[in-house]
This record gives sequence, C-alpha cells and structure tokens, in this order.
Amino acid sequence: MNTRFPLKPVAAALMATLIAGGPAYAGRAIQEDVTVSPLRQITPQDEATISSTAVKALRHIADARGALLGDKPDSEKAGAQLGQAEKLLDIIQAALPTSEIKDRIWVAKKHLEYEDTREVLPDLVPIYASLEELVDFVPSARARTHLDKAKQALEKGDKPEAVEQLQAADDAMLYMEADLPLSSTRHLVEQASAALAKGDTQAADQALKAAEDNVVFVSVSFQAPLTQAKAALYRAMQEYELGDKDLTKADLSAAVKYLERAAQSADKVTREAAADLVSRVRDMHGLIDSGDKGVTARLESAWHRVKAVSERSVEYLSTGWQRLRAEGAGKKDLIEAKLHMAYARIDHVNSMDDAAARVDLAEANGYLDAAAKQMEPEKQTEVKALSSMVAALETTLKSDAAPRGDATAFNQIETRLAAMIHRL
Repeated sequence: MNTRFPLKPVAAALMATLIAGGPAYAGRAIQEDVTVSPLRQITPQDEATISSTAVKALRHIADARGALLGDKPDSEKAGAQLGQAEKLLDIIQAALPTSEIKDRIWVAKKHLEYEDTREVLPDLVPIYASLEELVDFVPSARARTHLDKAKQALEKGDKPEAVEQLQAADDAMLYMEADLPLSSTRHLVEQASAALAKGDTQAADQALKAAEDNVVFVSVSFQAPLTQAKAALYRAMQEYELGDKDLTKADLSAAVKYLERAAQSADKVTREAAADLVSRVRDMHGLIDSGDKGVTARLESAWHRVKAVSERSVEYLSTGWQRLRAEGAGKKDLIEAKLHMAYARIDHVNSMDDAAARVDLAEANGYLDAAAKQMEPEKQTEVKALSSMVAALETTLKSDAAPRGDATAFNQIETRLAAMIHRL
C-alpha cells in the first residue's frame, strides 16, 4: 500500500516543476506532497520519478560548471545552481525504499542522547514492523540481527552498545542502486560549495566533474543490465516457490538476456562474472522441467552472485571511477574484498562448497592487506580488524565443527566493509 508523507517544502515544490517539465526556482510556493512507497521494491513510477529528478539535478550541476568557465567565473550563480541540485537530491533520497526506516533509526539514536535506555525501547517497535515489510533486495536479515542486539543492549542499559548496533542496522539498509552514488554526490556537491566559499573555482569544478558521474548513474541505474537481471531472478525465486514453472522460466529467460548485455561490459570482472552466470541461469530451464530438487538453491545462489557483482559496479561508479576521480585511498581494494566475501558466503551457504569459500576468503584478505597499506593509521586499524575476522572465519571453515549454512560471520564482515566503502 502506498504511503503518503510530506517531503521537505522546497523539495515538494521542485517535484511540481518536474511534472511541468520546467526548471525549478527556490522562490516558488510550496503546496504539494509526493507519493512514494517506501520499504519495498521500487515501482516503475518511482523509477521514473527518481530518474527524471536525477536528470534535473545533472542539469543544475552542469549549469554550475558552466558558470565557472571563462575569465570571469560567476561563483554566485554557480552556488545558486548547486542549491537547486541539492534540493533535487532531497527528492531522490525521500523516494528510496529505505528512507522511512532510516529516519526511525535516527530518531531512536537521537533519543538515546537524553533518555533512559528503557524509554527508547518502544522506538524499536516501528523499526521491527518496517523490517517485516522489506523484501530481499535490501539485506533486512542483517539489519534485524543488529536490531536484536540493540534491543538486548537497551534492556541491559548499555547505551554505547545500543548506539553501535543501531548504526550497524542503519548501515545494513543500503539500497545500492541509489544510496551509494547519492551519498557520494552529496559529498562532492558539498566539496564544491566549500571550494566556492573559498574562491577556489578550479577545485569546485573538479568536484562537480565527479558529481556528474554519480548523478548520471542514478538516472540510469534502474535500467542497468545487472539491476534488471537481479530483479528478474528475484521474481523467478518467488514464482518457483509458488509453483508457477512457466513464469519462473520466463523470468529466467529475461535474466539471461540482461546478463548477456552485462557480459559485454568493458569491466573485466563484470564481463566474466556475467558470462559465467549466463550459463548457470540458462541451465536451470532443464532442471525445472525435470523437477530437480536443487533448483531453489541454484536460484538463490545466482541471485546472490548477481547482487554481489551489481553492488561492486555501484561502489566503483559512486567514486567517479569512470573518470578516475574522487577515489578514497584503498577504496578499490575494499570493494574487491567485499565482492570476494560475498562469493565466499554464497559458496558456504548456497553451494555448500567450503573449499571454494576458503579460496575466496584468502582473496578477500589479500585485498584487505592491500587496502590497509594505503590508509591512514586509524583506518588501518579497522581494516586489520576485519582481516583478522576473515582469517578466523577461514580457519573455522577448515574444521569439521564449522556450522553449515550459517551466514552470520560473513554478513557481519560484509556490512562493515559496506559501511567503510560508503564513508570513503
């Protein structure tokens, strides 16, 4: 069911201008709400709204850059254009499926600043309710684990632990197709605004060049081949569970089509992963007809692999990687480490292949070591702690006592890596 909620006043006015197709101006009156449906798969209507808004934001960023050209750059005009872009970014943020639950987590953390832990416990009730409405396209299971730990901490009166677990739950609620590039764009626009305030128009222009990459990605991300393949595989999982073999095979065919497009990528990792997945997904048609009992596990494995590669693409693009700009030290290696952690989890949980999982864990640790060498001491400590966790997990998988199909340790490391990547 759709939920109506008001956006920030200026953002609502800007949405009205999107419908009219004209440019947005800060002085216009504000009278409208925007209808979106949080906490579920984004609809085609929401996709259109987000894409259109991103294009408008891109126009304002381009206008800001244009104002900085020539011998007499107009910083005032550029600043005004950036203000309009920021308001459009507010619209995109509000339309994301995780927006409401993140707001609820923020409220709970804020209450912990001045209320007793027992008084904050009721704040968790609507957060739990929101998690029930989420589907697997965001890692709600991870968020629930951290929320359970936050609840335990609140019951014990442990504020610091409660805050840490609530933040971890927030970090787990990433809608990758938009959250990461949107966050990066905001940071770059803020950098540009700060540079303008100092009169450094060249630095402002450099930041805006990187911001353009991120906004372009937001405007097209929902139609990206990997995003579409992931959605098709998710539908196939649901349909197979309901016993509809014809619809399952139709969505598998759609997934193959999108994966074949992804296999034409200029990026080697994406190209090879997509090509491998094409054959995996195509083979499932025959397995469905034969009644093979392993279809569910194969579907889940394929979906998780597409999701992992898709997230890697988003993480690279969110840094402006296409133009080799705005890259945090060690970020590239953290992204690769996270991909191999996901592969290790899939091998352990879905494929029951711990030998392959250990190989992926070793690969992940190699990337973590490379990342640590590029970072400042404080971040090095965090990466080395993650490396120790990966090594411990690898040791556990070598023993016969390793719990079968338990993703908890993998999820914990992946969530922390995602949070680090998001911050860089």
